[in-house]
Amino acid sequence: MSGYGLRQVTRMERIKLRSVRSTWWLAIAAVVLMGAVGTGVGLGYRSHSPVATAAQILNNSLGGAIGAQLLLGALGVLVVSGEYGTGMIRSTLAAVPRRRTVLAAKVAVCGAAALLVGLVASFAGYLGGQLAIRGTAIPAASLGDADILRPVVLTGVYLGVTALIGVGAGTILRHSGAAIGTLFALLFVPMIVAGLFGEDGVAVGRFIPLLMLLNSIAVTSPVPGLFSGWVSALLMCAYAAVAILIGGVLLRRRDA
Repeated sequence: MSGYGLRQVTRMERIKLRSVRSTWWLAIAAVVLMGAVGTGVGLGYRSHSPVATAAQILNNSLGGAIGAQLLLGALGVLVVSGEYGTGMIRSTLAAVPRRRTVLAAKVAVCGAAALLVGLVASFAGYLGGQLAIRGTAIPAASLGDADILRPVVLTGVYLGVTALIGVGAGTILRHSGAAIGTLFALLFVPMIVAGLFGEDGVAVGRFIPLLMLLNSIAVTSPVPGLFSGWVSALLMCAYAAVAILIGGVLLRRRDA
């Protein structure tokens, strides 16, 4: 039995994550995307009539999270599926037979990294929009205002949690393409289906990740009928926990 504990395995996983190029490319792409969308929104509103409000600028500046969630979700998938693709998972499990420890370490390392990247990306979207409207009559959105700070922080949390759902999907499916495709479907298909029911879909829409992001988390005021931003963020955490739990059960029962 390996003498490696969670601390040692976490250190190993941290080294792995840093050494893979895709980690850096996906993280940088998420930040750049958020910043670019925020800047584009601000530039678009410079000549807008009537003058936009601070809430409008912020809500739209965080719109890059629609794409950034896929980038960080893919990062989470690759944390697990990348090892299956290269066969390294056999070496990992040979060194650390306790599979729950391996998964816990991957969750801890990926979760911390994705949360950091998500917050940086979210603030990049906010700053991009604010810098683009500087010098206009459009009021600035101050982070000293709780209604402004909350969606910026929660959007970052949402992005980080999406990566953990990716970890769960990668552990369950063990194939990068299949897991990323499944994650894409889970994020976008339910929103399309809910839209077919019009107003009757609001009750279900409060549980759909992308609708929570667009109408509850990344906005200063949630759409009526949906959960608050904090509740929506906690619900996303619950989804991640379920995906990781299922992945953990399958990881213990299947061969590498």
